[in-house]
Amino acid sequence: MTAYTVDGELGRGGMAVVYAGHDDLFDRPVALKVLAAHLAGDPEFRERFLREARIASRLEHPNLVRVYDITEVGGLPAIVMERLSGETLAGRRLTEAQAAEVADGLAYAHARGVVHRDLKPANLLLADDGTVKIADFGIARAVEETMVTQVGTVLGTLRYLSPEQAAGKPVGPEADIYSLGVVVDELLDHPPRDLVRRCTAVDPELRPHAWEVASVLRGNEATRVLRPNARRLAPLVLGSAAVAAAIAAGIVALATGGGHSSPPVAPVPRSNNPATQASNLAAWLDANSR
Repeated sequence: MTAYTVDGELGRGGMAVVYAGHDDLFDRPVALKVLAAHLAGDPEFRERFLREARIASRLEHPNLVRVYDITEVGGLPAIVMERLSGETLAGRRLTEAQAAEVADGLAYAHARGVVHRDLKPANLLLADDGTVKIADFGIARAVEETMVTQVGTVLGTLRYLSPEQAAGKPVGPEADIYSLGVVVDELLDHPPRDLVRRCTAVDPELRPHAWEVASVLRGNEATRVLRPNARRLAPLVLGSAAVAAAIAAGIVALATGGGHSSPPVAPVPRSNNPATQASNLAAWLDANSR
């Protein structure tokens, strides 16, 4: 079993205490997020916390804080994470390139059916090279599902919550896009107003996807993203009827020589689950783009 040396405290909140540590087996610095004792005593919350940590441990992307392991510290569940020497973005500024990195990380997670639910500057960390990484994927879901409300965690982040989230409704990737729009508006010196408006639309269906946000922040027209091989982009499309239809129309036109008469093509099966919808679209493309 991997052994960890626990050093000083890095920070604490209503849900957990974060310690600096060292992975003795792999000889690397780590951060250990230890669940608060009053929450660890709740079997339901403890199980959900660990479940979400396991999901986060399967995510590996340059713009996500890496989860290495799940262990116990003093009998309390702890998540072992990549330790960064930089600070959070709370009270700092972002460049458009860095904001695009955040969108990249979200696009990767959303394509795998994982929603953050608590995106905010305090959950965005800076690496030594200036790369921005998203921390704490999935933990907010454990809070939501067990209806645990801690002052300074949920109530303290209402500014970044989507309308549907604040109303207690089920949320999907669109909730992260709303939060990203607020972050972009707050931390960029000259935020693109049209993008912020779209990201923070009250209707979740009107918000762009994370990959589209990244494209716009890098100075590209959103429509240009649809021009490369649609099969390569398919895993990033998460249940939007409009985008799915646009890609489908393009593929059908290519397959039929520009829209001449051809046998009808079955529509993409719809699903409310983002991962299932992405899988459905990928399968549709495989079947109809040859």
